[in-house]
Amino acid sequence: MHEHGLAKELWPQMRRIAEENGFGKVTRVDMTVGSLHGVRADFLAHSLVDHAFAGTIFQGAQLNIAVVDPAESFTPPGRREPVTATGWELMITSMEGQRGAS
Repeated sequence: MHEHGLAKELWPQMRRIAEENGFGKVTRVDMTVGSLHGVRADFLAHSLVDHAFAGTIFQGAQLNIAVVDPAESFTPPGRREPVTATGWELMITSMEGQRGAS
């Protein structure tokens, strides 16, 4: 299952972002994934929410995954103008949480 492998690759980066922002509890994570990774958003969400997030500061967080196809237009964070997807995108686009101890 590609989704489980991709979740394992994303997990250290997600934890690092939460730590750098001082989150004691993560409440929302948004990400964009290119369709050429061969993953389905619902399967990737399952791998993260039901496995990686369980028992961590991410447990209960809302997870939003946008899958973009090659040539699809989307606007990444920090950009005003849309860009054209290559299909290989893999971005954590937003993370929200509560600062301090969980």
